[in-house]
Amino acid sequence: MLVIEINGKQKDIPSNWNEMTLEYYCGIYEILQKYKRNEEQDKNDEGKDLSKFFFTQQIKMYNELFCYMTGVNADDVKKINTDEVEAVISSLDNILEEYEPKGITNFEFEGDIYYFPMDFYRTGTFGEYIEATQLELNTQYLKNGRFDILPEQMAILCKKVDEEVDLDNVDEKSAKFKRLTMDIVWEFAFFLNKQTINSLNVIQTFLEMETQKA
Repeated sequence: MLVIEINGKQKDIPSNWNEMTLEYYCGIYEILQKYKRNEEQDKNDEGKDLSKFFFTQQIKMYNELFCYMTGVNADDVKKINTDEVEAVISSLDNILEEYEPKGITNFEFEGDIYYFPMDFYRTGTFGEYIEATQLELNTQYLKNGRFDILPEQMAILCKKVDEEVDLDNVDEKSAKFKRLTMDIVWEFAFFLNKQTINSLNVIQTFLEMETQKA
Protein backbone atom coordinates (compact mmCIF):
# COMPACT_ATOMS: atom_id res chain seq x y z
CA MET A 1 0.00 0.00 0.00
CA LEU A 2 1.36 3.40 -0.98
CA VAL A 3 0.81 5.93 1.79
CA ILE A 4 1.22 9.47 0.53
CA GLU A 5 0.21 12.93 1.72
CA ILE A 6 -1.62 15.08 -0.81
CA ASN A 7 -2.90 18.54 0.02
CA GLY A 8 -2.27 17.88 3.68
CA LYS A 9 -4.35 14.67 3.71
CA GLN A 10 -3.06 11.11 3.93
CA LYS A 11 -4.02 8.90 0.99
CA ASP A 12 -3.76 5.11 1.01
CA ILE A 13 -3.24 3.94 -2.57
CA PRO A 14 -3.58 0.18 -3.31
CA SER A 15 -0.51 -1.09 -5.11
CA ASN A 16 -0.93 -4.89 -5.00
CA TRP A 17 -3.66 -7.31 -6.03
CA ASN A 18 -4.48 -8.14 -2.40
CA GLU A 19 -5.03 -4.47 -1.57
CA MET A 20 -7.45 -3.38 -4.28
CA THR A 21 -11.08 -4.36 -4.57
CA LEU A 22 -12.70 -5.65 -7.72
CA GLU A 23 -14.77 -2.47 -7.91
CA TYR A 24 -11.64 -0.29 -7.63
CA TYR A 25 -9.78 -2.28 -10.28
CA CYS A 26 -12.69 -2.05 -12.73
CA GLY A 27 -12.40 1.73 -12.52
CA ILE A 28 -8.66 1.55 -13.26
CA TYR A 29 -9.23 -0.83 -16.16
CA GLU A 30 -11.91 1.36 -17.75
CA ILE A 31 -9.55 4.34 -17.79
CA LEU A 32 -6.69 2.31 -19.29
CA GLN A 33 -8.98 0.92 -22.01
CA LYS A 34 -10.26 4.38 -22.81
CA TYR A 35 -6.79 5.36 -24.05
CA LYS A 36 -5.88 2.04 -25.67
CA ARG A 37 -5.62 2.11 -29.44
CA ASN A 38 -6.97 -0.69 -31.62
CA GLU A 39 -5.36 -2.31 -34.64
CA GLU A 40 -7.45 -0.31 -37.10
CA GLN A 41 -6.30 2.99 -35.60
CA ASP A 42 -2.67 1.89 -35.74
CA LYS A 43 -3.08 0.81 -39.35
CA ASN A 44 -4.71 4.10 -40.38
CA ASP A 45 -1.96 6.12 -38.70
CA GLU A 46 0.92 4.04 -40.02
CA GLY A 47 3.81 6.24 -41.13
CA LYS A 48 2.50 9.35 -39.36
CA ASP A 49 4.43 11.19 -36.65
CA LEU A 50 2.13 10.86 -33.65
CA SER A 51 4.68 11.49 -30.92
CA LYS A 52 2.99 14.74 -29.81
CA PHE A 53 -0.43 13.09 -29.88
CA PHE A 54 0.74 10.11 -27.81
CA PHE A 55 2.42 12.40 -25.29
CA THR A 56 -0.78 14.44 -24.88
CA GLN A 57 -2.92 11.32 -24.51
CA GLN A 58 -0.52 9.89 -21.93
CA ILE A 59 -0.72 13.05 -19.83
CA LYS A 60 -4.53 12.97 -20.01
CA MET A 61 -4.58 9.33 -18.96
CA TYR A 62 -2.22 9.94 -16.03
CA ASN A 63 -4.36 12.86 -14.86
CA GLU A 64 -7.53 10.79 -15.03
CA LEU A 65 -5.91 7.88 -13.19
CA PHE A 66 -4.52 10.19 -10.52
CA CYS A 67 -7.94 11.76 -9.91
CA TYR A 68 -9.59 8.35 -9.68
CA MET A 69 -6.98 6.85 -7.37
CA THR A 70 -6.70 9.82 -5.00
CA GLY A 71 -10.11 11.46 -5.16
CA VAL A 72 -8.46 14.78 -6.06
CA ASN A 73 -10.58 17.11 -8.19
CA ALA A 74 -9.44 17.43 -11.82
CA ASP A 75 -9.03 21.19 -11.42
CA ASP A 76 -6.64 20.69 -8.50
CA VAL A 77 -4.30 18.22 -10.23
CA LYS A 78 -2.30 21.08 -11.76
CA LYS A 79 -1.34 22.17 -8.24
CA ILE A 80 0.02 18.73 -7.28
CA ASN A 81 3.77 18.14 -7.18
CA THR A 82 4.97 16.07 -10.15
CA ASP A 83 6.79 13.63 -7.85
CA GLU A 84 3.51 12.85 -6.08
CA VAL A 85 1.74 12.17 -9.37
CA GLU A 86 4.56 9.87 -10.49
CA ALA A 87 4.50 8.00 -7.16
CA VAL A 88 0.77 7.32 -7.44
CA ILE A 89 0.95 6.21 -11.09
CA SER A 90 3.99 4.01 -10.34
CA SER A 91 1.92 2.14 -7.76
CA LEU A 92 0.19 0.45 -10.72
CA ASP A 93 3.39 -1.28 -11.82
CA ASN A 94 2.65 -4.47 -9.84
CA ILE A 95 -0.79 -5.00 -11.37
CA LEU A 96 0.48 -4.64 -14.92
CA GLU A 97 2.16 -8.02 -14.48
CA GLU A 98 0.13 -11.19 -14.97
CA TYR A 99 -1.21 -12.70 -11.76
CA GLU A 100 0.35 -15.99 -10.66
CA PRO A 101 -2.32 -18.20 -9.02
CA LYS A 102 -1.54 -19.85 -5.69
CA GLY A 103 -4.23 -22.51 -5.97
CA ILE A 104 -6.50 -21.55 -3.05
CA THR A 105 -9.92 -23.19 -2.81
CA ASN A 106 -11.57 -20.94 -0.22
CA PHE A 107 -11.37 -17.40 1.09
CA GLU A 108 -12.35 -15.41 4.16
CA PHE A 109 -14.45 -12.31 3.65
CA GLU A 110 -16.09 -10.10 6.27
CA GLY A 111 -15.84 -12.79 8.92
CA ASP A 112 -17.18 -15.67 6.81
CA ILE A 113 -15.38 -18.43 4.90
CA TYR A 114 -16.55 -19.14 1.36
CA TYR A 115 -15.57 -22.22 -0.62
CA PHE A 116 -14.91 -22.58 -4.31
CA PRO A 117 -17.22 -25.15 -6.01
CA MET A 118 -14.82 -28.11 -5.84
CA ASP A 119 -17.55 -30.65 -6.65
CA PHE A 120 -19.99 -28.30 -8.34
CA TYR A 121 -20.55 -30.46 -11.41
CA ARG A 122 -21.43 -33.38 -9.14
CA THR A 123 -23.58 -31.68 -6.49
CA GLY A 124 -24.70 -28.38 -8.06
CA THR A 125 -28.26 -28.06 -9.30
CA PHE A 126 -28.99 -27.69 -12.99
CA GLY A 127 -30.41 -24.23 -12.34
CA GLU A 128 -27.18 -23.11 -10.70
CA TYR A 129 -25.19 -24.56 -13.59
CA ILE A 130 -27.21 -22.63 -16.16
CA GLU A 131 -27.02 -19.40 -14.16
CA ALA A 132 -23.26 -19.75 -13.81
CA THR A 133 -22.29 -20.88 -17.30
CA GLN A 134 -24.43 -18.36 -19.14
CA LEU A 135 -22.12 -15.67 -17.76
CA GLU A 136 -19.47 -17.03 -20.15
CA LEU A 137 -16.52 -16.72 -17.81
CA ASN A 138 -13.06 -17.94 -18.64
CA THR A 139 -9.59 -16.54 -18.06
CA GLN A 140 -9.34 -15.05 -21.55
CA TYR A 141 -12.72 -13.38 -21.07
CA LEU A 142 -11.37 -11.69 -17.94
CA LYS A 143 -8.27 -10.54 -19.76
CA ASN A 144 -10.63 -8.76 -22.14
CA GLY A 145 -11.93 -6.74 -19.25
CA ARG A 146 -15.27 -8.32 -18.33
CA PHE A 147 -14.59 -8.34 -14.59
CA ASP A 148 -18.02 -6.86 -13.96
CA ILE A 149 -19.67 -10.27 -14.35
CA LEU A 150 -17.62 -11.85 -11.56
CA PRO A 151 -19.52 -10.73 -8.44
CA GLU A 152 -22.73 -12.40 -9.64
CA GLN A 153 -20.94 -15.57 -10.67
CA MET A 154 -19.08 -15.83 -7.38
CA ALA A 155 -22.31 -15.11 -5.50
CA ILE A 156 -23.83 -18.19 -7.17
CA LEU A 157 -20.88 -20.57 -6.94
CA CYS A 158 -18.91 -19.59 -3.81
CA LYS A 159 -20.75 -20.69 -0.68
CA LYS A 160 -20.37 -20.98 3.05
CA VAL A 161 -20.79 -24.43 4.59
CA ASP A 162 -24.44 -25.53 4.23
CA GLU A 163 -25.37 -22.26 2.50
CA GLU A 164 -28.32 -22.37 0.13
CA VAL A 165 -28.23 -19.80 -2.66
CA ASP A 166 -31.50 -18.30 -3.87
CA LEU A 167 -30.98 -17.78 -7.61
CA ASP A 168 -33.77 -15.21 -7.66
CA ASN A 169 -32.15 -13.11 -4.97
CA VAL A 170 -28.37 -12.94 -5.37
CA ASP A 171 -28.16 -9.17 -5.84
CA GLU A 172 -27.23 -8.43 -2.23
CA LYS A 173 -24.46 -11.03 -2.20
CA SER A 174 -23.24 -9.88 -5.63
CA ALA A 175 -23.00 -6.28 -4.41
CA LYS A 176 -21.03 -7.42 -1.38
CA PHE A 177 -18.59 -9.42 -3.51
CA LYS A 178 -17.65 -6.27 -5.45
CA ARG A 179 -15.54 -5.50 -2.38
CA LEU A 180 -13.48 -8.68 -2.77
CA THR A 181 -9.80 -8.07 -3.36
CA MET A 182 -8.39 -8.86 -6.77
CA ASP A 183 -6.12 -11.69 -5.60
CA ILE A 184 -9.22 -13.68 -4.60
CA VAL A 185 -10.96 -12.74 -7.84
CA TRP A 186 -8.05 -13.97 -9.94
CA GLU A 187 -7.79 -17.18 -7.91
CA PHE A 188 -11.46 -17.90 -8.59
CA ALA A 189 -11.04 -17.12 -12.29
CA PHE A 190 -8.14 -19.54 -12.69
CA PHE A 191 -9.91 -22.16 -10.58
CA LEU A 192 -13.09 -22.02 -12.65
CA ASN A 193 -11.18 -22.08 -15.90
CA LYS A 194 -9.33 -25.21 -14.76
CA GLN A 195 -12.60 -26.87 -13.68
CA THR A 196 -14.17 -26.07 -17.04
CA ILE A 197 -11.22 -27.54 -18.97
CA ASN A 198 -11.32 -30.70 -16.82
CA SER A 199 -15.04 -31.11 -17.44
CA LEU A 200 -14.64 -30.65 -21.18
CA ASN A 201 -11.89 -33.29 -21.19
CA VAL A 202 -14.18 -35.74 -19.38
CA ILE A 203 -16.99 -35.09 -21.86
CA GLN A 204 -14.61 -35.50 -24.81
CA THR A 205 -13.31 -38.81 -23.42
CA PHE A 206 -16.89 -40.05 -22.91
CA LEU A 207 -17.87 -39.11 -26.46
CA GLU A 208 -14.82 -40.88 -27.89
CA MET A 209 -15.66 -44.05 -25.91
CA GLU A 210 -19.26 -43.97 -27.13
CA THR A 211 -18.08 -43.49 -30.73
CA GLN A 212 -15.78 -46.50 -30.44
CA LYS A 213 -18.65 -48.64 -29.08
CA ALA A 214 -20.86 -47.59 -31.98
